[in-house]
Amino acid sequence: MTIDSRQAIRAARAGMNDAIARRDPDAIAAFFLPSYHVVTARNLHRHGPADSAKSWAEMFARDKDGWTKHDPEPDEIHVFEEWGMAAEHGRWTGTVMANDGPIHVSGVYAAKWQFTEQGWLLQAEIYTPLEIAR
Repeated sequence: MTIDSRQAIRAARAGMNDAIARRDPDAIAAFFLPSYHVVTARNLHRHGPADSAKSWAEMFARDKDGWTKHDPEPDEIHVFEEWGMAAEHGRWTGTVMANDGPIHVSGVYAAKWQFTEQGWLLQAEIYTPLEIAR
């Protein structure tokens, strides 16, 4: 495991978090491999960058007040340089707009990264909620 790869993955995660904060679905999707798959905290499944970008765009459109937030923070990153793969584990917090107001959720996540010619891209993510507050 090299420090450079771990730093590059942390930088990619920070870039994705920035794209979320800017509410830019296409910039978010740029961090995903074509085969990307996510299981969201609400057990929704998204396949590929286009499906994920569409989901982010719909979520942002429903939230005119800017409450939508999603902030994963890595605790551990393990890299297998020989095959260009990495595992990221961490905690996340998020806020989504429900019909009756914002909901604050937090939990844990796991992500699998793949090294490509474009750098480290996400292959898969799974988000598990552990706490919710209104």
